[in-house]
Amino acid sequence: MQDERFGILFMPSAFFLFHQPKDTRMKTSTIIRRWLLMLVIAVGLTSTAFAQRTVTLRLNTATLPDTLDALDEVQIRGAVDDVGPFTLPDGNVIDWSDFTTLKPANVGGDYWDLTFQIPDNSKLNFKAYAQLAEDDQIGGWEDGDNAQIDAGTGDVDLGLHYYIKGDGQAYDWSPFEQKPDSIGVMFRVWANTTDGVTAGFVGDGTDALAVRGDPIDGVSPLTWGADTGVTLQQENTDSDATPGWSLFSGMAYYPVSAAGTPQAYKFVAGPEGWESSADRFFDIPSEDSTLHWVYFGNSPPVTGQGPVESDIEFSVDLSMLEIIGIFRRARGDTLQVRGSFNGWGCSNPDICLLEKQFGSAEFAQFVTLNLIPGVDIEYKYFIDFEVQAVKDEFGVDVIPSGWEEPIGTQGANRKEVYTGEGQTFIDTYNQLLIENMILVGNEINMSFSVDMTPALTAADPFNPATDTVSLGFHDPIWSMTQGLALTPRSDNPDLGDALNLGEFASNFWLEDPDGDMVYTGAFRVQGPTYSGVQYKYIYGSPSGNTFSEENGGNTSGPGRRRTRFIVPFADGTWPRDHAFPPETYQADGDLPFEPNPAVPVSVEDQGGELPTTIHLSQNFPNPFNPVTTFEYTIDTRTQIKLSIYDVLGRRVATLVDAIQPASSYRVTFDASRLASGTYMYRLETPSKVITRSMVLLK
Repeated sequence: MQDERFGILFMPSAFFLFHQPKDTRMKTSTIIRRWLLMLVIAVGLTSTAFAQRTVTLRLNTATLPDTLDALDEVQIRGAVDDVGPFTLPDGNVIDWSDFTTLKPANVGGDYWDLTFQIPDNSKLNFKAYAQLAEDDQIGGWEDGDNAQIDAGTGDVDLGLHYYIKGDGQAYDWSPFEQKPDSIGVMFRVWANTTDGVTAGFVGDGTDALAVRGDPIDGVSPLTWGADTGVTLQQENTDSDATPGWSLFSGMAYYPVSAAGTPQAYKFVAGPEGWESSADRFFDIPSEDSTLHWVYFGNSPPVTGQGPVESDIEFSVDLSMLEIIGIFRRARGDTLQVRGSFNGWGCSNPDICLLEKQFGSAEFAQFVTLNLIPGVDIEYKYFIDFEVQAVKDEFGVDVIPSGWEEPIGTQGANRKEVYTGEGQTFIDTYNQLLIENMILVGNEINMSFSVDMTPALTAADPFNPATDTVSLGFHDPIWSMTQGLALTPRSDNPDLGDALNLGEFASNFWLEDPDGDMVYTGAFRVQGPTYSGVQYKYIYGSPSGNTFSEENGGNTSGPGRRRTRFIVPFADGTWPRDHAFPPETYQADGDLPFEPNPAVPVSVEDQGGELPTTIHLSQNFPNPFNPVTTFEYTIDTRTQIKLSIYDVLGRRVATLVDAIQPASSYRVTFDASRLASGTYMYRLETPSKVITRSMVLLK
């Protein structure tokens, strides 16, 4: 009687479901499927128990040209003895529709595992299916014939199976070419991201991508050099509307002896379109493996508006470096702009080499870019020193690095938002102003004080009994003005790029005579140089040549280094002694810094009731000579930039470039250095840009 009621309740629904075409069955109401699933399981549980076989299945989805990840679902669909749905001995259900409950679990990256049971002496046909791939119009079913387990007894370990293997391939087909005593690694990258487009990805089917990295003492197939590394292939060349169009992959092979060795690497678009993100790492595996796909530069994929071609003028004033004798065009030194748009190199002078402007110390160049409006342009200026001439003139074996370390960004990259409407970026090298220049004849004792207590519990603990504490100056050009020894970073000392731990005077140690963990010391600064000092605290054992250093921020944000300024007297003369505020060792996180006091602006937080809008007031007085005041409000903690532009659209001053809390701010701007005329002042936030005009009359 119970069986009859059970059948009366459910069989009409079952009849309705299984007498429709396959495509229609997959769209049948979820409620009906759930009731039917309960029926199948109930029947299975009330039936006679069968002897069973345990099946172990391992799946790799790296060969599926789609962005499948651990949050997505993979199914194993099929039938037992050509019957589906079929309730398996372990209670799972297998069917050729999404009625199946066999769903492999992601065990990391592209790897998925599943264990289930089938009855003895039964045949199993199956295939993998992913709804994501179906939705993305490349087909959810894996290719080739159905996989099959023949009728028999005994457990079955199917081994590793790749999702897309090509028609006619064996179940255990592998994308890795078998090479003697070698380990294969597959790299994959989604190239059509904001960083990828900035680096030169076009998406027209002609893009060339590669992976380059650390050569690891000659055993790695990767190197950092141009035209080296592993070339990546586009995974789908049929349509730019499908995911595989933007996915590129390739194989690298390592000797077995390299297993366990860390490998540093990056993806590159074109000849020098490097990712702007930090180096990637993995440990070389002990067997053939795939690395899960990543977004180029770890930036978001591009949707909506495509690239727009526009001219950018880069203009930089080198007069401050001429004052201190570091840069001389007559010696053969040249100036370049390097950034995310040219691979941080200068293989093409048309998009990197700046030309001297007649009658001035300014160097400028128009660069045509084809980028998506709204992406960030990160860049720095670079002096290409005439190496031997610099060595001869200064009597040194190693020249300083030519990279600027802007005092306003604490050595981080300059960053501008690309508008696609023509822009001019104008500034001074290292963001130096004339007020920062310390001329010949000035000597200043800089005093430092740091509490090293936090270093006692660092990953590499500080030992006051054996470790010394010192200061690392991280601006190689400033260091050279002070005669500090520079240690070459590579085997080619002509590069002049100094090690982080070598950019300090080896005899400048801080001391703790009373044992209270506060270390102090003084360093004598001699002109000509400049007043902005970038540094980190270091401790370690000189005898063992092992050191630990504050990490600081990265190249894309504030706080990369401690940045302090020697402050002159009101009449412009320099003090004999200058003490920086007491500091505390900080192993990780953004380091504290000061704004450049030479920038002719003061910004005061007005406090009071929190604003509900973003607003920029009109300046007062207007016209003005030479000081004016205005206010702005922001309604949430956010990154803001406040800049002054001339009528040609050239930025002549950056007043604020920082993350600020919601509040009202009053700005007092001194335009003494500017010529009479009309200027624009602009407030930029991620959600809004406001521009107003003001008139300077002298």
